[in-house]
Amino acid sequence: MKTHESIHDYDQRLARYRRNIKQLRNGETTLRFLDHLGALNLSVARVAKYASHLPSRLRPITVDLKDITKQDIETVVANIHSGPYKEWTKHDKKLTLRKLVQYAKNGSCTRETPLPSEVSWISLSLTEKDPQK
Repeated sequence: MKTHESIHDYDQRLARYRRNIKQLRNGETTLRFLDHLGALNLSVARVAKYASHLPSRLRPITVDLKDITKQDIETVVANIHSGPYKEWTKHDKKLTLRKLVQYAKNGSCTRETPLPSEVSWISLSLTEKDPQK
């Protein structure tokens, strides 16, 4: 009988996302971020979910994540809001961006790690209910 993880091939998905991320600017920092998430004991499925959001968030960033400014982040968040995403997808993409920058600037993304001012303003509240539920 297949396990939950093998049915969805999270290991293979994560490996594919890692290959794509490696080729992008800030790829090395982002791969270390994914390793950090694993070290925090997040499941392979959860790390794969974060990894799935990262390539599209990294492409518009033209500076090193350590040097990113609030203005750079605003551009990425505006792109998220203007996309055809459901509210929960927007939430997940903003959360992933926030955690990535938190890791790049502070070396960790635990709850105890302070949020950098560049991303602390990002609201993760959901603004509308899903009409299908």
